[in-house]
Amino acid sequence: SGFFAELLKQLPEPPNDYPPKEERPFPDRFTNDIFRDSLPELEFNLEEACVKGNLQAVHELIMRGANKDAPLDKELKTPLMIACEMGWFSMVKWLVEVEGADPDGPISRAGLRAIDYAGKAQFKWPNEDLEIADYLKSMGSNYTWWGACFAGDIPRIDEYLDNGQDINEINPVLWNYNGMDCAIYGGQGKAAQFLVARGGLIQIRNCHVPVWEEMLWSHGRGDAFMYKEWGLEEGSFMKI
Repeated sequence: SGFFAELLKQLPEPPNDYPPKEERPFPDRFTNDIFRDSLPELEFNLEEACVKGNLQAVHELIMRGANKDAPLDKELKTPLMIACEMGWFSMVKWLVEVEGADPDGPISRAGLRAIDYAGKAQFKWPNEDLEIADYLKSMGSNYTWWGACFAGDIPRIDEYLDNGQDINEINPVLWNYNGMDCAIYGGQGKAAQFLVARGGLIQIRNCHVPVWEEMLWSHGRGDAFMYKEWGLEEGSFMKI
C-alpha cells in the first residue's frame, strides 16, 4: 500500500483555475464551479433545489423571479437539463407544463438539449417510471446528434446522416468523443453497429486510465509512458 501511495503522490496535480477568495463575487461559496458560485442568489438556490429534486423550492424560487431557463453551472445546464440528468421525472413535467420551461431552445456547453441528458442517462423506455426522454418527445422535443447516439435512437441518427451530418464529428467538450464513442458510452450496441456500417470510426485511445475528468480528453499522444519508454517522445515516464 505504501508503494501505491508513493506513486499517487507522484501524479501531477489536476489543473485548478479557481480564482482566489478575494476575487470571487461570493467569497463564502465554494462548489468547485466558479460559474455556479457567481450566480445571483435566486439562481444559485435554484440550482441546488434542482439537484436535490426539491420541487416545492424550485416553484417558489421561480415565483420569486429566478430564471427558469438560466444556465446554472459551468456546463451551462438549465433547471430542466439538471432535472433530466438527475431523473426527477415529476420536476421535468412540472417545469415543462407548469413553469413553461423551454425544452429545445437552451443548449448546454456540450451542445446538448434537456432531452439529450435524459437519453444519456438512459431515462427512457424500457426504464419504467423514468421514461423522461419519451415524455419530452411527446412534448415535441427531439435529440441532437450527440443525444441520439447516447440514447441509441437509430431513426434519429439516420435522419441526421441523411441530412449531411459528419458521422465522425468530434465533440471537444464531451472528451473529444465522436458519435461512436457516445453510443458505446450509452451501451447502445445496435446503434454502434449501425454507425460502423455507415462508416463510423472507433477511436483507439492508448492512454493512462483516467484518474480525474481532464484525463478523459487524452488520446495517449504526449502523456502515455509507452512512447517515452520506446524513445519515440521526449520526457520522463512512470509505469504502475
